[in-house]
Amino acid sequence: MTQRAEVEASASESGVPARSGRLALSLQEIFTVIARIRADRQVAEDADSFREHVKRLLSRADSEARGLGYDDGDVRLALYAVVAFLDESVLNSPRQMFSDWPGRPLQEEVFGDHMAGETFYRYLDDLLGRQDSHALADLLEVFQLCLVLGFRGRYGGGDSGERSRRIRAAREKIDRVRGPIREMAPAWRLPEDGEAPRHSDPWVRRLAVGALGTVALAIVVLITFRLILGPGAREILELSVGITG
Repeated sequence: MTQRAEVEASASESGVPARSGRLALSLQEIFTVIARIRADRQVAEDADSFREHVKRLLSRADSEARGLGYDDGDVRLALYAVVAFLDESVLNSPRQMFSDWPGRPLQEEVFGDHMAGETFYRYLDDLLGRQDSHALADLLEVFQLCLVLGFRGRYGGGDSGERSRRIRAAREKIDRVRGPIREMAPAWRLPEDGEAPRHSDPWVRRLAVGALGTVALAIVVLITFRLILGPGAREILELSVGITG
């Protein structure tokens, strides 16, 4: 069974739309590389080997996403978004090995474009204007991840909330398509009438009766001792206090 067939079979059994969220998942290795760059972690011995490694990851992600049935145009847009994010992260890296990167950013080599900081938002705005669909939600998720993880593009020098506005707009559109997030353990909630379900465990009643019987017996014993000792109880108590004192 192919990967696409497995996903669709699983979706039909669970009721979750086929491929939901899988586009971003196919790009996870590239997002990991970007996170390492932004954390100033070692990613390669030199810029050339790094570039080749990233291109292999892009090719692998492209094949995986297409194998899942995503539209060629949507896959290309998703790859464009992560390449824009990667280029920005490399250009902001303090590592000397990336000093020549501005002269040949990956976006120019792969897409023939060197204005990704602007084009990213133009593509995103176009997507936000599209009719709702599950494929659109998956693609928006990739753009949203880039923004949430730190991509700034044209707003590198600051903005008046435009990035945050787009993040919210993407999130709202994704939620509208996918619906509310399912709870992992919905049974924890109380029923709508606010009353917890009642269980008829026989041991609960038996233990409760036993506990009440023990308390009652203790009270009876206490009263009996008080009656037996009578007035002498106080003297015994005073005597014991005097001895310990």
